[in-house]
Amino acid sequence: LQLLQEAKAEGTFNNSSAFFLVVSPQNSELLFGSLENSPDTYISKPYDAGKVRFRVEKQLRVKGTIRPIEQLLDDGQYEEVLGAVDKLLQNFPGLQVFLLRLKGIALLKMGESDQAKILFEHLIEHREMPWAEVGKGIAHFQMGDFDQSLMCLNKVVDQQHVCAEAYTWLSRGYKIKGELERAVTLMRKAVMLQPTVPVLQGELAELASQTGEWDISKTGFQQAIRYSRYSVFQIPENYFGLAKALIESNISHLDQVESEVIRVLEDVVIDFSEDEEVIFRAKLLNSDLYRKGVQKDKLEQMLLQTWRFFQRMDIDNQCKWIDVMLEAVHDSNLNEEVSGRRRELSRQIVEMEWGKANYTAMTSYRNGDLNQAFELFCKAHELLPGHSGIALNLLQTGIELLKKGEGGSAAMFTLQDVMSVIHFGSLPDKQQMRFGELSRRLSEIVLTNSREAMCNSDDPFSQEL
Repeated sequence: LQLLQEAKAEGTFNNSSAFFLVVSPQNSELLFGSLENSPDTYISKPYDAGKVRFRVEKQLRVKGTIRPIEQLLDDGQYEEVLGAVDKLLQNFPGLQVFLLRLKGIALLKMGESDQAKILFEHLIEHREMPWAEVGKGIAHFQMGDFDQSLMCLNKVVDQQHVCAEAYTWLSRGYKIKGELERAVTLMRKAVMLQPTVPVLQGELAELASQTGEWDISKTGFQQAIRYSRYSVFQIPENYFGLAKALIESNISHLDQVESEVIRVLEDVVIDFSEDEEVIFRAKLLNSDLYRKGVQKDKLEQMLLQTWRFFQRMDIDNQCKWIDVMLEAVHDSNLNEEVSGRRRELSRQIVEMEWGKANYTAMTSYRNGDLNQAFELFCKAHELLPGHSGIALNLLQTGIELLKKGEGGSAAMFTLQDVMSVIHFGSLPDKQQMRFGELSRRLSEIVLTNSREAMCNSDDPFSQEL
């Protein structure tokens, strides 16, 4: 199952390929909770040649029939998937479950959550299908109906189906509702079921960083690094998250973990040696270690080394990271020099597409035009998704829109998506504080909307004009 998940994330395994999983009979019922990352069928031990041949041949006939639709899904042609499914259903009604699963996936990819919800409800009306329950939960989440989403996904988890998607979306649901401790508890259960899945370990570590449970965070990041090595899930954010967890969990005796933190930062530089952004961020975090350890001489030396490296970076990366660099040196002798470079880069930043969109969005925000600001921040985030400052600006603007009763489900869906891609553990301290405050404010809005929905549903006159 982990191999399938990694292959799909890498793009080396397509929907049109066949995946058969050999498994012991007692574990077979655990395997079908995933909407997109489950095997086509399983073969249980001990083997029976006749049954194996029948199962494989039957599954390959099904795959052959629906392959054109799966190919459309692989190519991202979701509108075409819907029409092709409806057409094929007329000729092969016996393949309804296979075909509607593909249609449900396409609807979710398109953002047609309400239609996806109806489809999955139809599928599970007369038959228990954990993967359809997961799809229904995702649809509710995308619609902003978090209580219903949690209900669906908890049903799958309670049955102990091995499904990374269910745990991931559950943790997102509890996180957006502000129930971070519950999200951490849930993810701890998830990693007990699948301890070698780096995505789950990383998700646990990120959540634990937000609750200040640094020992859990540290272990989670360590395991995420261990099990993601040489795979598509190996990302520098796990190393930076681990370094920050080591610092925060030993804040009163940093001298004892200094060598360990430096070793983690050396590892990320070695593993991503061709990425100058990673090298720059490693130097920044090393500076943070000395700042919190009150080692002024080492701090000044490290900041100077970081600044010299920054000056050798290409102009695009300088534009992207100048504000973070400026924040790092705000109380040092380099502040004036870095501020001067910031003024020099201002014109070039605005001339870049993402910079122009971000600058215009900030101007619109200050002028009170939240809708235009939100639209432009979305554009800037799409052009430069790795810029945490833009992502936080987008979050703040979206929250202000929701507070005014504007934006609706589209804005909520965008904010959910942005929150899911921000790696809290590796953010600089000030951005972590800002993210925490924005998350709290968004949770308050979600809770208020949930209460209003409950009140309206209990009101016998709520449907009257």
